[in-house]
Amino acid sequence: LALLLMLITVYVGVQISNFKYSPYLNADKRVLVADYALVVAVLFASFLGSYVFQSIHLAQFNVNDNAPLFRLVSFGRPPPMAVLTSIGLGFLMSFLFFMEGNISESIVNNPQNKLKKGSAFHLDMLVTGLINALMSVFALPWVHGSLPHSPLHVRALADIEEHVENGHLTETIVYVRETRLTTFFSSVMIGLSLFLFPYPLNLIPIPVLYGLFLFLAITSLGEFQ
Repeated sequence: LALLLMLITVYVGVQISNFKYSPYLNADKRVLVADYALVVAVLFASFLGSYVFQSIHLAQFNVNDNAPLFRLVSFGRPPPMAVLTSIGLGFLMSFLFFMEGNISESIVNNPQNKLKKGSAFHLDMLVTGLINALMSVFALPWVHGSLPHSPLHVRALADIEEHVENGHLTETIVYVRETRLTTFFSSVMIGLSLFLFPYPLNLIPIPVLYGLFLFLAITSLGEFQ
C-alpha cells in the first residue's frame, strides 16, 4: 500500500500538472489548475491512506506533545578528537553549501532570465552563515539556497512564451517579477505549519511525502538539465 500511495501521488500530480498543455479552458485557467497539482495530489492520496485504507497501518508523523518547540543545545567540553572531527565535517559542509549556493545563483542570474536587479553572492553567503549559526544553537537543520527550488522559484514568477521551431518546442522568458514577498510569505507559512502538529499533519502518510518528492524530481527534469 505504501508503494501504491506513492505512485498515486506522483500520477495524480503529473496528470494535473500537464493540464496546462491540454486544449480545455483558456491559458490562464489551465495554468491555475496546474499550479495546484501537488496540493490536490497530496490531499487525494492522504484521503486514501487515512480514511479509505485506515485499517492498514502506515507510517505517520510522530510528535512529542510534551517537548518544547525550541530548546537550546547543551554546551559541554567534547574530547579533542571530537573537536577535530567536527572541524573536518564542518569544512566539508561549508564547501558543499558554497558550491551549491554559487551554482544555484549562477542559474538564477542566467542572462536568459532577463533579471534587472543585481546579484548578491557574498551577501547571500553571509546571511546563510548567520542563519545557520542561529539554527545550530537550537539544534535545528541548516538551510541553504539549493537546487532545484531556487531556479524553479524564478520560473514560477516568469512570463514564458512558447515557440515551435523546426518541430521543436522552445521557451523564452519574457519578464520576471522580481520580488522578495513570495519567499517571505513562503517562509512565514512554513513557520506556521508548526501549529499543524500533530493534527492534521499526522493524517498525511509518509509514503505520500515520498511521492511528493518524486513528483518534484520528475517535473523538474524537463525544465533543468
